[in-house]
Amino acid sequence: MIVVTGADQALAAGLLEGLRASGETVVTLPDGALASRAAAEAALAAAVAGHGPLRAVVHAAVDPVAFERVPFHEVDDARFEAVWERTMQGFLFVLQAAHPHLRAEGGSVVVVAPVIGMAGAAQLAPYAMALEGLRVFAKSTARQWGPDGIRVNVVAPAPEQVPVGVASAELALSPPALGRPGDPVADLAPVVAWLCSPAAHFVTGETIGLDGGVWMAP
Repeated sequence: MIVVTGADQALAAGLLEGLRASGETVVTLPDGALASRAAAEAALAAAVAGHGPLRAVVHAAVDPVAFERVPFHEVDDARFEAVWERTMQGFLFVLQAAHPHLRAEGGSVVVVAPVIGMAGAAQLAPYAMALEGLRVFAKSTARQWGPDGIRVNVVAPAPEQVPVGVASAELALSPPALGRPGDPVADLAPVVAWLCSPAAHFVTGETIGLDGGVWMAP
């Protein structure tokens, strides 16, 4: 079983659809599941009880306020907490809740962090910070959980995959090498499915661009 967080938003919903189309058993977590450690533990325990052992987590949840473009000098405490603190806490809670299940199965975590974090984008400072925070968090987790047989990787879709009003042309010197940002179901989900599968057993701590060649990191 694969658990997908944030499936109430278009990008994660597309990944969920694509994963299911590949034959995976995929479930989502209920509202509020990432609000606390106890809630995350209860939600994952219920998913395992209803659908079998947890093999992977695809984490894409983010508060929609993150998508609102605001000059950084106008970011107040409430907005910063919603975007930064809740993003970090939600990932922490789902990781802590998933660890005993994934350790038993030798599983995988895939974090969805659009290239906005690596490239930066005007009026999206808290969101870009949170995305880069997730990447660092994922790498540290990959190092710590490697001995447990758990892999942790990041996929970085194009900015068009999230409703922030940023086009790939704003972040790169040239258009996407493949000419388009891609489709979550047909283009992104197969790579996510591979990262969740035993075929990717020797890949961890990586950030894989799923942006069609927008941000070609060194």
